[in-house]
Amino acid sequence: MHRAHHARPGVCMRATWSETDPAQIDTAADLFKQQTLSRIEDLPGFCSASLLVNRSDGRAVVTVGYDSREALDLSRMPADAVRDEAAREGNLQVVEVRRV
Repeated sequence: MHRAHHARPGVCMRATWSETDPAQIDTAADLFKQQTLSRIEDLPGFCSASLLVNRSDGRAVVTVGYDSREALDLSRMPADAVRDEAAREGNLQVVEVRRV
């Protein structure tokens, strides 16, 4: 978990579920920590990010918090680009993306 600051009223989240070969999940997690996270931090309105991993089945979920619905909406296109690049580099299949 990485937090730029505590969540305030009105925070919104984007959650991305993905999967890969369980033998590759640690590599994907390292990629997230070493490269992807810094790009996520640069998104407008970034508040926090969390990565949860199930090593036995190769599944993961990343949640990214934004200060407001507007910030979440403004981050959509750049977040899509970050996610697509991370999926390619980490050999991940994105299963679902939800905004709340």
